[in-house]
Amino acid sequence: MDTKIAVFLCNCGGAIKNIDFEATRERISKIPGVTSVDLSSGLCFEEGKREMVSRIREEHPDRVVVAGCAPEFSECVFQQVLETAGLSGRSFSAANIREQCSWVHDGDVTGKAVELVKMAVSRVRLLRTLEKKELPVSREVLVVGGGFSAIGTALRLSRIGLPVTIAAVEEVLGATQDGVESFYRCDIDTMKSAVEGDRNIEVLTPARVTSAHGEAGDFAVTIEREGERIRRKYGAIVLATGFTTELSPVSVKGLPVVGGAGSPANIVSQEQLFRMLDNGATARKPETIAFLLDSCDENSRFPTLATLNNAIAARVKWGSEVYVFCKDVKVDSEGAEKLYREARGCGVVFVKCDSAPRLAIDDGRISIEARDVFLGADTIVDCDLLVAEEVLCPPEGTEALADMFNIRLDSRGFYQDENVHLYPVGFEKRGVFCVGGCRGDLEASRMANDIHSVAMMIYGLLSSGVIEAEIERVKADTQKCVACLTCIRVCPHSAIRLSRVDNGKEIAVISDVACDACGICAAICPAKAIVFEGYRDDQVLAQIEAIGES
Repeated sequence: MDTKIAVFLCNCGGAIKNIDFEATRERISKIPGVTSVDLSSGLCFEEGKREMVSRIREEHPDRVVVAGCAPEFSECVFQQVLETAGLSGRSFSAANIREQCSWVHDGDVTGKAVELVKMAVSRVRLLRTLEKKELPVSREVLVVGGGFSAIGTALRLSRIGLPVTIAAVEEVLGATQDGVESFYRCDIDTMKSAVEGDRNIEVLTPARVTSAHGEAGDFAVTIEREGERIRRKYGAIVLATGFTTELSPVSVKGLPVVGGAGSPANIVSQEQLFRMLDNGATARKPETIAFLLDSCDENSRFPTLATLNNAIAARVKWGSEVYVFCKDVKVDSEGAEKLYREARGCGVVFVKCDSAPRLAIDDGRISIEARDVFLGADTIVDCDLLVAEEVLCPPEGTEALADMFNIRLDSRGFYQDENVHLYPVGFEKRGVFCVGGCRGDLEASRMANDIHSVAMMIYGLLSSGVIEAEIERVKADTQKCVACLTCIRVCPHSAIRLSRVDNGKEIAVISDVACDACGICAAICPAKAIVFEGYRDDQVLAQIEAIGES
């Protein structure tokens, strides 16, 4: 029996203007196997999806092709529409007639649009539906860390009904604070009290994760606590280890080593100045304060926010003269532009210099010399207190945890998220997440967003107690696989392992839960042993042959 194929054309709300959709519909309707062709102005809108479900239920097609925008945007949406209408989500193929056709050509591109739809029709005929299976998962979550981000994440997860274990290396939960957390006056004591009164949260301190393996929904983790080894199963893991700061030796070049013998007491960090301003610990209020900014680390938000806040506080509380030596003041954070204007308004002087200022000590005072870009002349300031620039560093143990969970680190040594725009709190290893400063410096609002995002993603993953997985969408052929380990080395999701089959031969086995269907293993396998359903050779060749027919 011939496969019945329904085609849906979408002009993306009129954004596709150089395709004759009536002519396209007429030509597509003549393709063998195509039983219906519908034209819409907004298939991805709720009304468009309802109409699509209705047409599928009326026509009863075996396969569906949608011609519109890029599959990266539309595939997930329309697979859900097909499942709502009673079809398998894998009975779908997309033809990109917008980004790959209309928007890259001048003039009429009706012919190319028809070709792209023909290719999608040829491919969709050969698609196979996949069996889905529900696998039980652990609903308990492990949060690694003991600061604001870790405690906030644990409380949020507990409130949505998920049991949580906090494992922190500190003796007492919240004993040490990241620079951002202390600087923004997070009410850690109230949060600690909430954790202590929450029966859904278990706190292990001091504790360290020593081993972990498994996949989303079923991680086996070993935690060492005071000589005791605790082995648990967790459905998801959240890394919230924060970051540390240290004074940059580059920013105080020419001066005695900070913290060493003969180190001047009037060189402080942002956090030290914050505490001095907060508790009035200084006996004599400094008359002149200088800040060094972005001479050695131009990628961090925290130094800019800390400088602006501390500079304003010093002017208001102490009445000090305040100078900020900087290359640029980056105000991409929430409220940073307002802080910058407020600082200038209260008398903070910004000295823009292209190169790092020259420093010297004269009679106990620090002399700073820099060429002011705007004045075109050298500026010399003698200050009582120098706030040196700090660099942000990942905490001890970051690399060990990254190796344990097989996740990447960025150039600074922080955890590298899967995608900074689309998946900022997730890793390529499904079921492992990161929150707050451990993925780089973040201001308070972004840390709060991280907590909400992680809670939402984990709830969607574990709340039902099962994970639905497609069985053998990507599979290694037992006859072709020679266990060369190439696929294991390149898989970014840690989804492949070696396993023995009935005849004792070792082959690559791909986890249906951990696999993200990226296709890297299938593309690189030297023996062509890995089959990726939806991208089999015959399906790709069918698309190529459809072009040749014209």
